[in-house]
Amino acid sequence: MLTDSELHYSFTCPNCASSVTIPLAKIPPVQARFGCPKCARPMDFPSREEARVYISLQAAGGAAPAPEPEAPSAPAPKAAPDPAVGEATATSTKVYRVEKKGFENDTYDRRAMRNLIRSGGILESDPVGADTDPARPAIELPELKSLFDLKKTSRVQPPTVCRKHTNELAHYTCTGTGRPLCEACAAERKYGGASVRVCDHCGGTVEELPVAEDR
Repeated sequence: MLTDSELHYSFTCPNCASSVTIPLAKIPPVQARFGCPKCARPMDFPSREEARVYISLQAAGGAAPAPEPEAPSAPAPKAAPDPAVGEATATSTKVYRVEKKGFENDTYDRRAMRNLIRSGGILESDPVGADTDPARPAIELPELKSLFDLKKTSRVQPPTVCRKHTNELAHYTCTGTGRPLCEACAAERKYGGASVRVCDHCGGTVEELPVAEDR
């Protein structure tokens, strides 16, 4: 099986129609916005896993290979309950709250916490509470410690994500709290004859984040 550095993703810039090919390993784990290497205008990239699927489709001539039919088999015997599975399920249903400026009244599941940790939105020292437990440094929660350990091994720093919609890239930041905001969280408002983007969290003004450069 080819490694990420050996796989290449080909795409066409929507601005200048240039065709570009880059190694899969250079694509961030989450969706990102970079400048086109030809015209430098911003363009959206898929996540690494999405690009991997596109590469498979391109190799198959544009269509995903059809799964081979499996021969019918006798039902497998039921296995004894696995305590580890129950523990993983309990962890995935936990609700986390981050008790620092810019996170007020927000709650997250483990997937959202993973996106925030990977993109640098939550640090090891930040106070985090799980369910009704009192807040303590995030690194002291075992299920979050594993996410911090994973971040340390990553060679790519994912771009900033929205504080509320952690699957969306942040394109703005609140000037009062530093809270990263996606397009939906920095909606335009009419004030007199002018249109101004405001933070939907506190109503303050926002600034546009710089477009990440292709590396």
